[in-house]
Amino acid sequence: MKIMPDVYYEVEDSEIYVVKKERKEPLALLGVTWVGFEYRSHIVGGLHIRNWLEILQTVKDLGFNAIRIPFCPASLRPRVFPHARSINYALNPDLLGLDSPTILEKIIAKAAELGLYVLLSFHNISCVVMEPLWYTPLFSEEDFISTWVSVAKRYGRYWNVVGAELFNNPHGRGPRQEYYTRGDSATWGVGNTKTDWNLAAERVGKAILEVAPHWLIVVKGTQYTNPKSDDVKYYPESIFWGENLRAVKDYPVNLPRNKLVYGVNTYGPDMYVQDYFNDPNIFPENIHVIWDQNWGYVKKQLRYPVIITEFGGKCGGGDPRDVIWHEKFVEYLIKNDFCQWFYLALNPEHVETGGLLKNDWRTVKEDKYALLRKLIEYCRNRYSKA
Repeated sequence: MKIMPDVYYEVEDSEIYVVKKERKEPLALLGVTWVGFEYRSHIVGGLHIRNWLEILQTVKDLGFNAIRIPFCPASLRPRVFPHARSINYALNPDLLGLDSPTILEKIIAKAAELGLYVLLSFHNISCVVMEPLWYTPLFSEEDFISTWVSVAKRYGRYWNVVGAELFNNPHGRGPRQEYYTRGDSATWGVGNTKTDWNLAAERVGKAILEVAPHWLIVVKGTQYTNPKSDDVKYYPESIFWGENLRAVKDYPVNLPRNKLVYGVNTYGPDMYVQDYFNDPNIFPENIHVIWDQNWGYVKKQLRYPVIITEFGGKCGGGDPRDVIWHEKFVEYLIKNDFCQWFYLALNPEHVETGGLLKNDWRTVKEDKYALLRKLIEYCRNRYSKA
């Protein structure tokens, strides 16, 4: 059964559009990731200390218009409930007795009332670790597809859900010379149907569009792709999980062009010190050559939309270069009109980035927010003139 709400999303050239009652408008996605459903808590963070409606309102008040919600399959199964210590029911009495997928539905419905878009992301399989492939010995590709189909059927009824980020971090193990043939690492364009993420994305995306043709399909990069595409000029082995879109030029994903969006995760030295961070010829003034090479060209030259599905860091609480990285990254996004992005993360307890909010889940970290506000204001002004 196809779900066909009054609002649908499509791609034209390098832009994303929202179509409402025959009115077509370019869509900026200025978002933040609300972490939690991808772990064994089976619920978004912060509900132990604050009301869920207030947190949503805070997102809105800060100027964001979108939320990215990662999940693991167990969190969206009926009769799976949040961990007892993850919710203060005195502060959230309307969630008492509700299972996790029902709570997610309430969040999506309220986000729609507030005018917030939602991107759903299949984060991991186990609710514990990030698996390199989209299947395991205990969770097949068929299970992966059926999970997405059930998610699309339930949550695709809400106009504000823009689509499916198919898999968060396709990656692998071992040095690059061995990576492509190991059989346990995500590849792109090597011709192996069991490891080629581009081929799997086609299979999964087509199944989702059969039930939710109004959605966008977001295909993330891998760690490495194939020997030809990874033969690049700058630091071919220095790449974040989910960041490598080098192979799009050689092996584009075979999904309808008006539904296909590419996604990328990228970070500064707080997440991991890539070799190029220690190269004075690259960092900080020429850091753009890395981004252009690994994923920026997909929008600038191939004219596909690219969503920055994750970026972030402690921005002052760790490696001092991370502040500079944040500044340069925001400059790059503005200069190249990247106005579809999600900051990682809203949650203050997020280990790698430290989050956007402080531990009270009310107060924003002003150093980070100042940069994001600059980006929000640019994108809102740009799209108001579109």
